[in-house]
Amino acid sequence: MSRIKIQLNGTVEQVESTNLEIILSTFAPKDRPFAVEINGEIVPSAKFSDYSIQDNDKIEIISAVGGG
Repeated sequence: MSRIKIQLNGTVEQVESTNLEIILSTFAPKDRPFAVEINGEIVPSAKFSDYSIQDNDKIEIISAVGGG
């Protein structure tokens, strides 16, 4: 399988899978909830397993930070 280039939280990464769920298993936080934005659009978590990443997609993984 060939690798594709993505921009993940502002950093260029090369990944083998185009499946969003697989990519998130590597890069997303395991200990807190998060949201995913791809090319400016929020992707609902129900669609992670069916969503295909394209070469040069811009992905932001966003997690809430508590404070006060």
